[in-house]
Amino acid sequence: MKSKKILFLSNGYGEDKIATAIIEKLLKDIPELTIKALPLVGEGNFYLEKGIEVILSSKMLPSGGFALRAGFFSFLKDIKAGWLRITKNQIKILKKEREEVDLVISVGDIWPVILSLLFIRKTLIFLPTAKSDYIQKHHFIERFLMKKFCKLVITRDSQTASSLRNSGIKAIYVGNIMLDSLEITGEDFGIEKDSYVIGILPGSKNEAYENLKIILKAVSLIKERLTSQGIRVEFLLSFAPSLELKKLRNILNGEEDWIIERSSPGEKERGIIGHLTHRRTFIKIIQGKFGDILKCSRVIIGLSGTGNEQAVGMGKPVITFWGKGPQITRKFISTQQKILGEAISVVKNEEEEIARETISFLTNTQKLQRVREIGQQRMGKPGGVTKMVNLVKQILNSERKIAS
Repeated sequence: MKSKKILFLSNGYGEDKIATAIIEKLLKDIPELTIKALPLVGEGNFYLEKGIEVILSSKMLPSGGFALRAGFFSFLKDIKAGWLRITKNQIKILKKEREEVDLVISVGDIWPVILSLLFIRKTLIFLPTAKSDYIQKHHFIERFLMKKFCKLVITRDSQTASSLRNSGIKAIYVGNIMLDSLEITGEDFGIEKDSYVIGILPGSKNEAYENLKIILKAVSLIKERLTSQGIRVEFLLSFAPSLELKKLRNILNGEEDWIIERSSPGEKERGIIGHLTHRRTFIKIIQGKFGDILKCSRVIIGLSGTGNEQAVGMGKPVITFWGKGPQITRKFISTQQKILGEAISVVKNEEEEIARETISFLTNTQKLQRVREIGQQRMGKPGGVTKMVNLVKQILNSERKIAS
């Protein structure tokens, strides 16, 4: 009997990571599966790192995949940068793969669902990571498409699943797959045991470079004030694979003497690809090991989408602010705060405000305990990947019986 073939569609950095976690579990349980991936935004580095076949990768557009959120002019910039050509190529490859695919799993918003139903037309499972009833219910057209074309919808929380079922959609909540995609190896990055650790998540899109400049000013203040109180603090910077150290070095040139130093071969093996230094302030630049960064950190300064939510899910408070660029806007931050509640603290994009709020959480055990409780309430528990894979097995087996 020929092996089943699954195509994953995902439209974002965090979505790629979630899809990768599912794929790894699927292949472990059913090694004879053929699995391919189409990242609709960017090159799909997470897939490539795990040896998963990417049928088409694309350069990152100026909006980072957030053109509609950022507005008409961002959309025009994307078109100028090749959005139409990229979309045409994606449609072409989907048509080419159509006859080979048995099942499509879409991760993200409704766009990959639309592409799937138009150009693949096979059994479809949808993970709507971008919507929750905590912030906004799915629109009528989204509900119609899910009810008409999705074999199963696996939501990010139980409240959303219940709401979709009331609309006649086969929806289920199995646990938080975002937390399952966090790989924790136990790496401590050489941090001294008595240190308070602050994780820095500038994001994975081009805007991360400019937003990091604001964060670095806050870091200098934090370091100065905590040192004067006799408190040891260390910083871990999560540097996404989509970012470049060379570009960061050029952007920081002249920024209060911040410089990038190379890491040693031994450090690189631990995920430390470099150091940002400024007088007595040192930041370890980490690539990969994202789960370890969150675990080691006491507080997070985060301008991330999925990353901020994963941090809260691990019980870490997130200090955030609206940045420069199409992703981390005031509207986006407001939406994220509705999802994460008091676990995310929104401040002005000023170094003084960022520093003050970060320190207030860092040294307050009651606040930290409250965030742990909120994180479990809003983000749920891990274990969703195992349950989802079992559901995929059931769907594949039911179709195999029909085919035979």
